[in-house]
Amino acid sequence: MIQAMNERIGEQLVRLEMLSFEQAEEILKIQESSKVPRKFGEIALELGYVTEEDLVETPVR
Repeated sequence: MIQAMNERIGEQLVRLEMLSFEQAEEILKIQESSKVPRKFGEIALELGYVTEEDLVETPVR
């Protein structure tokens, strides 16, 4: 659980194989190019890469 607390949500989702590395990179690029701050999970959900349930079950906050 200590490892999960130190990981960002994207790292956790990739490690748990709920998201591919390529999908995580795409989300990060969208975050960087966004004019307003957007959460990683929000973008992943919008793209259909994860469900709300996936995000709730991921121990990272």
